[in-house]
Amino acid sequence: MTPRLSVVIPTRNCLPYLPAALASIRAQAGAPAPFGPIEIVVVDDGSTDGSDAFLRAEAEKDPWLTVLVHEPAGVSAARNAGIAAARAPIIGFLDADDQYMPGVVAARMDLMERDPSVVLAFADVVSVTPEGEELGRQFTYWPFFREWIGGRTGLLDLGPDAFAMILAETVCGTSTVIARKSALEAVGGFDTRYRIGEDWDLWLKLAATGNVWCDTVCSTRYLKRPGSASKDTAELVRSVRQIFRERVPDPSRIPQPYRRIAQARLLTSDAMLSRERDQRVRAFCQQTAAFLMAPNANAARDAAYDLARVLRLK
Repeated sequence: MTPRLSVVIPTRNCLPYLPAALASIRAQAGAPAPFGPIEIVVVDDGSTDGSDAFLRAEAEKDPWLTVLVHEPAGVSAARNAGIAAARAPIIGFLDADDQYMPGVVAARMDLMERDPSVVLAFADVVSVTPEGEELGRQFTYWPFFREWIGGRTGLLDLGPDAFAMILAETVCGTSTVIARKSALEAVGGFDTRYRIGEDWDLWLKLAATGNVWCDTVCSTRYLKRPGSASKDTAELVRSVRQIFRERVPDPSRIPQPYRRIAQARLLTSDAMLSRERDQRVRAFCQQTAAFLMAPNANAARDAAYDLARVLRLK
């Protein structure tokens, strides 16, 4: 029996979180799932914490679990290996320390199986602390996407502006995404040049090839834990600008207001780096320019913070 959905999990030294991640997939829609068993492809990217033994023991009990083990090559290479090994025509992604909420994939699976033009479908995500405290939801964080959703609920078609919307605000949480395998392969999967922003780059590539939908349902619990996302701000800024240049060689073709919002995000990234380097005046100027270009509460708060630092109030 060929699965209709495969979920790819890249992991490295996440043994404490793997049991819950696997259980959340297996419990997706009860037993049996309305779209059949879910294949799970775990790619162990050189773990040294005993993950290999745990996963192999799990695979002996679960015929729908495939485990790949290789030398450390990074999350992009791990996900690409999972895509290649997956047998289903539709692929989901889940980070090893995240969890699906019950029954949240079925609606998007039904959409993608009914409409072959849909290449990508994502959903909302809630960030949580290791203690279980909820920190907020993705769709409410991004002001312009929140405005676009308005009071609507359920499955929403991003329409012809999907590429521009994803460019303007990184609304696609990787652990919520399901995508068509043929489309993933056609655009080359995750770009292994990037350690940061590789997922955003892929969603842009997919959005340029087909239709994109979102579900306002909160599908995933995203764990915010110390050390789980070690970010190099300088590398982040370089990646964001490189991806922008490659995916948008002619910014004038991006419709307003999305072009303005995207350009403001570039300035916000620059301000992050200036802030880290304690270049207070520079950070304030960059963040203020970002606010003036695309006014929103997040940018105003950050500009006020930078002003306080310039005035030595913080």
